[in-house]
Amino acid sequence: MALRIVLALFTLVLAITMLGLLIVRMRPILRAMASARQVVRWDQPLYRIRSTAAQVFGHKRLLRQRLSGILHLFIFSGFVVLLLDIIETIGQLVYPEFSIGPVLGFLVDCFVLLVLAGVVLALYQRKVLHPKRFEGSDEKDGELILGMITLIVVGIAIHNSFFRLLEHPVFGMTTSADGHFLSYLLDPLWVRLGWGTPMAASIGYSVGYALDIGTILWFLAYLPTSKHLHVFFGAPAVFFRKLGTPGRFLPTATEVHSSGDSGISATRDMTVQPIQSFADMTWRDVLDLFTCTECGRCQDVCPAHQAGQPLSPKMLILDLRDALVQQTRGVESSVVRSLSLAGDVISAETLWSCTTCGACQEACPVFIEHVPKIVGLRAALVERGEVEERPQEVLEHWGEERNAYGKMPETRPAWRNRVTYHFKDLRRESAEWLWFVGDVASFDNDLGVARSVDAIATLLGGAGLDVGLLYDWEGSSGNDVLRMGEYGLFEQLATENMRAMERAQFERVLTSDPHSFNALRNDYPQLGFKKPIYHYSQVLQQLMTEGKVAPTHSLGIRATFHDPCYLGRWNQVFEAPRDILRRCGVDIVEMPRSFANSFCCGAGGGRMWMNEAGMKERPSEARIREALELPGVTHFVVSCPKDMVMYSAAVTALGCQDRLSVVDVGELVLESTGWQFARTSAS
Repeated sequence: MALRIVLALFTLVLAITMLGLLIVRMRPILRAMASARQVVRWDQPLYRIRSTAAQVFGHKRLLRQRLSGILHLFIFSGFVVLLLDIIETIGQLVYPEFSIGPVLGFLVDCFVLLVLAGVVLALYQRKVLHPKRFEGSDEKDGELILGMITLIVVGIAIHNSFFRLLEHPVFGMTTSADGHFLSYLLDPLWVRLGWGTPMAASIGYSVGYALDIGTILWFLAYLPTSKHLHVFFGAPAVFFRKLGTPGRFLPTATEVHSSGDSGISATRDMTVQPIQSFADMTWRDVLDLFTCTECGRCQDVCPAHQAGQPLSPKMLILDLRDALVQQTRGVESSVVRSLSLAGDVISAETLWSCTTCGACQEACPVFIEHVPKIVGLRAALVERGEVEERPQEVLEHWGEERNAYGKMPETRPAWRNRVTYHFKDLRRESAEWLWFVGDVASFDNDLGVARSVDAIATLLGGAGLDVGLLYDWEGSSGNDVLRMGEYGLFEQLATENMRAMERAQFERVLTSDPHSFNALRNDYPQLGFKKPIYHYSQVLQQLMTEGKVAPTHSLGIRATFHDPCYLGRWNQVFEAPRDILRRCGVDIVEMPRSFANSFCCGAGGGRMWMNEAGMKERPSEARIREALELPGVTHFVVSCPKDMVMYSAAVTALGCQDRLSVVDVGELVLESTGWQFARTSAS
């Protein structure tokens, strides 16, 4: 009785102290979220609940990396059943006969062993394998947490075994009626060691109890200062993630929150807010900073990081978090207050390194949204005029000539002179389809781009599709402009394009550029555009299904297909290009990084027009090396004009033109039909 009273008082005092510390340490974080800009993430509540359960309890993303996923599942599962141990342990202080029953007791001991196995695997991963993605993470914090976890589960086994020795000794042994088989195994050891006496059992039980309950309470108080704060914030981060097509950057009406008395419309208030300070972040942004597990999966897949650029998505989040922590803890000095998030906390070089490919977000197990933060920070640089000469020049071209190349708008359909098929002029006549060609396909001098545009034009014309062009009415879609942080210019381009499309008569849009496809499909609707949007591969797939484009022979080649970031990962279009290639008799060999895990070419987010200084290897060249490792592959197939530019240059740089040909999906379809490029004499 006296022992139970002492332990109860110990628990009460420690609980009050540690929970008090928890509240004190959590308040600044919660206050930072509460004072941040608002965004609504309550839509589709039932789906959010189901998907959160799949991610949190099923470890859907975590298990993509098998070892990490399994060891985390072992440890996480132990924490789920930890509640059972707490109920039983505290209950026994009040009523010694209390038990959760043999089934649950057996379950607790099973998970004690699973957690210990998880800890061993975690240490093996950290100390032996030591993945590069851990670079920059607080490994001491991770090891301390593993130590706490070990103390907790070891404490469970110790206090359970000594409790039975203390309360129910039977010839120096214990019964196993409560299901705790570890007690049944450990008690004989304690007896042989001479620890089976009432005094020794009392001490052993007290030590085990302190290791178990004491470490749990210590753990709770420590969490707000640890990367393991995701224990609290992980599930909310998954629940409140952005739903819908990943490529949508501008918010939907359901996400927009009233901006109160500011007089600014809610829609404009929630577009691209330059992030000059933490006050410019949303509560979801702040949540992300404290949810990061420092696992480094984002860093591992980042093309900029692998190319030797200064960007690490993980360190960007951690640097922002550390800067915010300085403010929330009241240690902010005048020097810290004068620092700008964009430029000081996060360097301009780091921000401009990003290709906005989204691989970091796809890899993150707690759905941190890196790209919007990077774009918001870029917007702050743009607002201050801190942009390098070359991208600034391109931004000026977009503003003046509405294309990245500085060409006169009336020359936009110049490629049209290369083919004989008549594409209607939507400035004067109606058509079923608008072909929104895009800047690169319209103006780039790359021979591969010209071949791909000619092939698509020949296929559309040969299939008898009713297609029209906007000619000089078409301007850049603004996809890269928006992701460079120049929202005002994006709005200008989008408005002019939408005005032109409102004046034209057509039913649907096809694009040959995934970046234009993304902007028209995801961002323009938030500004009022409602027409259905298709990538040309989706249109060709349908034409082949209808028999309007029919291969006459099998190509019989072995190829690999590169998923463009803005077609695949951002818009989930994976099957259409592959289905087309299979119909043409192409044997597809997937690269290790494919589908949603595809590796970026390095051109997105405006990177195509930026400085490459300091790059140890271009992402496009790393990708070609990956393709060269595939046995028997002779063709590298793309479906994006930027990919054609980047990978053609990479093949030339690596000197492997005789081993690997970069071709567009449309070129292979054209070859399989036996049709010829229909060129005019002028070409």
